[in-house]
Amino acid sequence: MEERKDGKQHIFLIGFMGSGKSTVGELLAERLSLPFIDSDREIEKSEGKSIDEIFSREGEKAFRDMELNFLVELKGLKPSVVSLGGGLPAINGALELMHQFGLVIYLNTSLLTLIQRLKNEKDLRPLLKDLSDAEFHPFVEDLLSQRVHFYKQAKLIMPNERNSPIELVDKLTKELNKLNY
Repeated sequence: MEERKDGKQHIFLIGFMGSGKSTVGELLAERLSLPFIDSDREIEKSEGKSIDEIFSREGEKAFRDMELNFLVELKGLKPSVVSLGGGLPAINGALELMHQFGLVIYLNTSLLTLIQRLKNEKDLRPLLKDLSDAEFHPFVEDLLSQRVHFYKQAKLIMPNERNSPIELVDKLTKELNKLNY
C-alpha cells in the first residue's frame, strides 16, 4: 500500500455480515479508480490462516485485536475503499479512528434481508457456523441489535435493500460527489 499524497481519505464500508460490503466495495473502488482492500482478506494474508482458523484457534478477541491493528496500519496510506469486518465498529476506539482518516459509510440492510443472505453462507461465517436452525435467527437479530448503534454513527447511511450492487454504487457515487470526494 502506498502513502497518501492528496487530501482524500479512505472510504470505509461498514455494516453487518452479509450486507454487501465486499461486493459493493470492489465495484465502488473500480468506479473511483481507487484500490480496494478487504480487511478479512488482508488479515488472512498477514496471518497465513483463514478467519475461521483464527476464530477457532485464537478466539474472537484475538481476531478483533488483529482488525484494530489493521485499521491503525491504514492511517497515512494511499486512500482506498476498505471493506471492514462487521464487528470492528463495536471495538472501543475503532469508530473514532475511522472518522479521523476516512469517510465512514454504513450499508444499512434489514434483518430479513440479512437472514436470507446469511442462511446460504452460514458455514462460511465463524460466528454462525455452529448455530442450529432454531438458534440462527435469534442470534443474528441479537447481534445486529448490539451493533446497529455503532453502524449508525457513520457519515453516510445507505439503504441497501432494493438495489443491485451497481445501483447502490451509482447512488454512493452521487453522494460522494455531493461531499466533493
